[in-house]
This record gives sequence, C-alpha cells and structure tokens, in this order.
Amino acid sequence: MRLADHHVVSAAYALADQALTRALIPRIREETVELLRSAAPLPQLLLEEVLASRDPELCAALVSSAVHRGYVFGRLAALGDPALATSLYGAREWERTPAQRSAVWEGAAATADDPGWRAADGLLTKLMSSMKPELLEPALLAPFPELAAHARSVLDDRAKRVSTRPPVNARPVNNTPPKTHPTWRRRPRTTKELVGDLRDKSFFGEIDLPTAPDALDWGELAAEHRADPFYVGRLRILWTHPGCPEELTLSAFEKTGDGAGPSMLTTAALESADGEAFARLLRPGISSGAFPVDRVLREVGPARKVLCSLPDNHAGVRAALVAQVARLGSDFAPWRAVYALLPRFSGTVTELVDAALAETPKHRGKTWPKPVGPEFPSRPQSGGRAAWLRLYDAADHPTRCVLGEHMDGRAIQQLLLWHRPSPELRAHIVQSRGPSVLAGIASDWQTAPEVIEELIPYNDSEVNAALFLNTDLTTAQRRHILSGRRWQDGVSADTPAADRLPLAEPLMDGVRESARRPWLLACADSGDPLLCRILLGTSRAKIHTPALEILMLVRLWERHGPDEVRELLDETDFPGRKQSKHPLSQKTLAAGRTALDAAAEAEAELDGLALLRAAFETAAGPAGRADFLCDKGAGIERDDLQKAIDLFEEEIGPGPVPWAELEAGHGVKPLHDRLLVRLAELDGCPPALTAESADAGLRLSHPEYRPRRGVQPPTASEMLKKLPLQVDNGGCRWLERAHHLGQVTLPEVVLTGFPAQATVAFLTRALAPGDSPATEEIRETRRAVAALAAEHLADNPEGWALALRLIPDFEGTLPDLLLASGAVLS
Repeated sequence: MRLADHHVVSAAYALADQALTRALIPRIREETVELLRSAAPLPQLLLEEVLASRDPELCAALVSSAVHRGYVFGRLAALGDPALATSLYGAREWERTPAQRSAVWEGAAATADDPGWRAADGLLTKLMSSMKPELLEPALLAPFPELAAHARSVLDDRAKRVSTRPPVNARPVNNTPPKTHPTWRRRPRTTKELVGDLRDKSFFGEIDLPTAPDALDWGELAAEHRADPFYVGRLRILWTHPGCPEELTLSAFEKTGDGAGPSMLTTAALESADGEAFARLLRPGISSGAFPVDRVLREVGPARKVLCSLPDNHAGVRAALVAQVARLGSDFAPWRAVYALLPRFSGTVTELVDAALAETPKHRGKTWPKPVGPEFPSRPQSGGRAAWLRLYDAADHPTRCVLGEHMDGRAIQQLLLWHRPSPELRAHIVQSRGPSVLAGIASDWQTAPEVIEELIPYNDSEVNAALFLNTDLTTAQRRHILSGRRWQDGVSADTPAADRLPLAEPLMDGVRESARRPWLLACADSGDPLLCRILLGTSRAKIHTPALEILMLVRLWERHGPDEVRELLDETDFPGRKQSKHPLSQKTLAAGRTALDAAAEAEAELDGLALLRAAFETAAGPAGRADFLCDKGAGIERDDLQKAIDLFEEEIGPGPVPWAELEAGHGVKPLHDRLLVRLAELDGCPPALTAESADAGLRLSHPEYRPRRGVQPPTASEMLKKLPLQVDNGGCRWLERAHHLGQVTLPEVVLTGFPAQATVAFLTRALAPGDSPATEEIRETRRAVAALAAEHLADNPEGWALALRLIPDFEGTLPDLLLASGAVLS
C-alpha cells in the first residue's frame, strides 16, 4: 500500500492538537518517519512530541533532515544525547559547519558523565583515532579533556609541518634543456643558426626567418654563399625576405656567366610539381630586377611553368611577351602548334616559339586540338591552356579576335573568368560565338550577384541553365529562369507562350535529380507541365501552402490553356511518387475543377482563369496567410508557428503577421491554445490575443488537458471539476498557477479539486503561515477545512489514520475522503 505524501501528512499534523498528535504518531508511524526525514514543513507540536519521546527511530529520522532545518539541529544538539551525537557531528569534513559541530559539544556539557559518550562506537572514541583537522578543531571546546588534548596535539603537529615547508619559489628548478625532436618547422634566432639550418641536407621542412630588426647579418650570409652557394630551394627563403641584398639573388643567376643561374631556375621549375613553389621564386625575382626577363624567356624552361609563373602587370614581362607573339602572327596555325607543344615541351619560351613556327605547316586547316567545354565549377588552371592564354594576352586586339573564333569552350571560359579581357574583345566573342559562350562565367556558387545580373538579360537557354545549376540565384531569379520568360528593362517580362525560352536539357536533368527545395519549388511558377509533374512526383520537396498549389494551376493555364490543367488534375501516376492519392490538396483540386467548369459553361477560358487568379489572391493574401498559420502553427513542436511563418514566406513571399484576420477569426472560431501562446511571443500581438494567451497557457500546463481545434475551451473552474490533478514535488503547480491568476478560489479547490492528495498538497502551501498577514480567503478556507475535519473525524485518531491510509489511492475530493473515512468508523 502506498504511503501518503509527506506534505499531506504534515498538513494532517498541522490540524491536530497535542493530544491528537500524540495519538497519531504510533498509528501512522511509517508515514511520520518519512515526514521527519523529508524537507516538508514540520508542525511545532509534532517536533515537541518527538523530542520529548526520545524515541531512537524518530530522533534518527529527525537527525537525517536536521541539516535542512537549522532550528531543529540546534534543538537536537542541545539534548546532549550521545546516541545522536555521531550523526549530528558528521563523519566527513564537508557534512557539517564548524558552528554546527560546536553546538554538539555545547549540548554535551550537560551530559558529559553519560557512559554513552565513551562507548566503543561513540563519537568520542571515533574522534580519538581521527587525524582530520576539520573534525578535531571544533573538539578543542569539547567537555572531554583527553579529546581536547588529542585535538591540540594533532593541530600543533600539522602547524609545525606547514611552517617548515620551503616556499614554492625556493624549490630547486630543473634547468636541464629538453631533448630536441625533429620537426617540420625551424625558427633560427641568429645568423649562425640560420646558416646551419640552410646547410642541413637532412632537413626538408620550413624555415622561418627572424622578424626582429637587425636579427640577421646579411654580409655574413653573402660571404657564406660566395664560399659555398646555398641550394636554390634555400635561396628562395632568403629572396622572399624584404631585407635580402641584391647580391644574393643576382649571384646565383649571373655567376661567372656560365649559365648556372638559369640552370638553377630550370631545376627549381622541374622540381615544383604544381608550379606554385617556382612561381613564388620567379615572380619576386623578376619584380626586383634580379632575374632579367629576356634571359628568363631565353634560358629558363620548361616554357609552360615559366609562362604560368610570370608576374602580372609588369611592363618588362609584357614587352618581352609581345616580342615573342609578334613572331607567331595572327594565323591560327602557329598558335595551334604552340598549344600542341606546350604540355610536354621542356625548352624555353623562345625555343617554344621557334619550334611552333617550324611545326606550323602541320597545323594548317585544323581546329582546336581535343576541344572540351567549360567546367563547373571552374578552377584557375596552371597547365598548357593557361600558358597559351598568357601568350594570347600579349597579342594585339585583331589577333585575339581571330584566335577567339577557334578556341574551345574551356579556353573561352578561362579567358573570361581569369584573364579579364577588354569589353571590346568580350563583345566580339559574344557576337562571333553567340551568347551561350558566356555560360562558362556562371561557374560556381561564389559568382557575384553583379555578374548574375549581367548575364540574365542575354536571354540565352544555356546561360540560364548554367546560372540555375551553378550560382546562388534569388528565388525570383530561379522562378524567372524556369518560367522561360524573357528579361527586359531589368524585370522578368510577361512573355507570350510562343516566345518563351526553351529549357536546356541539362537544366531539366538537374531539376529532376535535385534534392534542393528552392530549385523544386520554382517549378510551381514555371507553367511547364513536365516541371509541374517533377515537383508533384518528388519525395524531396512538398508544397505546403494552398496558395502555391493554386499558383501552379494559374501558370499552367496561362502558358498552355485549360486542357493542360485538366490533364494535371486527372493525372494518377506521378513518377517518383508511391502514393496513389493526388499530391494536390482536395481544396486545390476542387478550385481547379470549379474553374474548368466555369470556363466550359461560359465557353470563355478567361472566366475560369479569373476564378483561379481570384482564388490565388485570397490564398496568398492576409486571410490565406492567417488560415495557414492556424492550420500549421498549432502543432505539438514548440517552433511550429515559426516553421509555418517561414514556409509561407518561402513559398509565397514575406509579409506581416495578419493580426487583424487572426483576431477576427478568433472571435468566430477560437484559435488553438498552442497557437495563442505562440502568437503572444511575437512582436505586435494585439492585447486581446495576449490576454487570451495567458488563459491558454494555463490550460496547456494541466497535464491531463488535451486541446481541440475549433471548440470553446473550458474555464479553469470547469477543468478543476473534470480533470484530475497531479502532485508535483509536494505541491500542485497547476493549482498554484490557476489560483495566482485568479482563475480558481481556495474554497472551490477544497470542494471540487480531486484527487484529495493533490488538493491537500496544494492547500498545505497555500494555507501555510507566511511573512505577510493572511487574507480573508485564506482565513475562511482554514476554517472550512478545520470544520470538515471536525465534522467527519472529530478527535478520533483512528479516523485520521484511516484517512491518511486511504488518501494515496483515493480518487475523489477532500470532502469525499473525509466522509468515507468517517463512515467506515461509524
């Protein structure tokens, strides 16, 4: 049998007088022990009876909770009972405060001659074997000389050890240097250390030069290099330092005129797998004048890496390259020969041009070798095509125009993206190759919005496909592209069906295979039958708003007429969809069929289309938005309202919360309680709905309440009569909240609240004495409860005990419980 909650037992003792309290203790002993162990309020009469009884079990239970009740701890300590002393004193340092332990010794002063103190399991015996200062320091005041002497001895000994301990900063420090371990990065601090690292042939990592001013002796480094030249890979580290003298860079390149410098650069180029390391060496060398450009082009190879590593915007480089490409002329054949030779050519740039001129006859009349289209996403190239384009940049405008007609799509893409051609050259390429050549510019997700806005007006299917699949378009731009409408004067123009742009096959495939919701939702605004079926058939995206469903029918009717709408409504098989039910909602299907019937009866398609447009305006307007929020915003998840707001904005567009429509709708049919609570959290919620949300929140906090859509919710008083209450941590939180809000009164709680245990748990707190004077309601309720108890139980302890035994499983009200208990006894 379950025991009554200790707060209920406390309430029973609070109503009992001294005689009844003394009679109840043996009858409900188990419940009393649990009450004494708990933190529930302890009636004063019960405390006095327990202390006077000196009952070991009751006192032990009282000791276990005494730490929560300071006044009880003091009363127990004052007893001077050696049987309770060990529990009161605590066996661990942190269990009691020094003041509490001192109180135990104060109480022991009156009973020091009790033999229980010196028992084998007594507190005195245990402390005599303890060495813990936290336990012994309060014992200095103990009325037992031998314990006080033991405590003094332990504390003095500990103080001596602390005073003779050396300070932390006086302890010996281990100055042995740590063992060195090989790393991939070294940071020399002096010139001597740097020379050692540069000479270390077993080290292949990075060397960080000192950054402090005058940290390096460049004269010493130059002398070391003259005596024994540093390896070119190490020289690169010195060349990149802003303080490196010209001697160190020029000496390697022009050493005794025997070609060691160019040979060294060629070696560096060959050893640089991706060309980046060689570029970091060559570019600063040319920019600083250490490496003459003419000699680099004439003596350093391979040509491909040299061309890709030359510095940009360098007058000397451009002049040297102009001289080289002038030898090639404007005929495509020698340029084709250059492109064919570049991947495997190991000679210099000058030798490359010589070889290309020699190979020219073999390339006459031929197209670009192994042409490929643009890549998505595009990446900067460092191979043969990039090297060829570097030469191309040095040609004059007429030559570039001629060559542009022969280049493959990848070369055009690289030119437009990474080489910044002049507006004249770009216009010529578009004119000669068509606008679709610009599709390669729409190459990745980082394409700038300005570039997107520049490409859309070309109204080209391939460009639009590249934009849709590879760039971060806005929702309006995606819908524009899938609709096939033309862009005119900065807007998506209303375009007749016959003039709309066809959708490229890669675009259709991309949408069909996509799992991206924004891509698929854009199909609803396209008016394309195939795209509509892709959207309705996919399991990766679902239309949630009736407005977007109706918009799909409107666009389909505008572009293809009512017959296509009828076929879509009659469709039973949507590829990718397993359910046989039509994916459009029943309301949308009904609106579509109504429009078709109207068009057939009037023999005028515009009448049916006008009905659909009107239905869309309603569904997309404030009233439709309000209906959608009411439908989707009252789910069990806390963020369902925000999800509904976001869904409507995603599918239809942003807009304010329709407060007027929501408030008007609430007057006709009550809004769901969960929706009311969530609406009150939004900015701008009307006062009327905010007030209603407080009542809704109270209803929802009841664990047994289940809200229903469109039904007038019950009042708190009605809920009190119909729904069972729950005990929460010794109280009833719902009743506390309802009473605080003024929704229920204490008298009606006494009479109608059930089960009785929850009612009593609430009343125990509500009627307990407080810091402020009791209200008339509280005084009246106290009298009513006392009158009920007196009427049915009087001073009969058996009746009180029976009521406490019945209350854990009793499902009725408090008056019913008292009536039943009294009836059993009578």
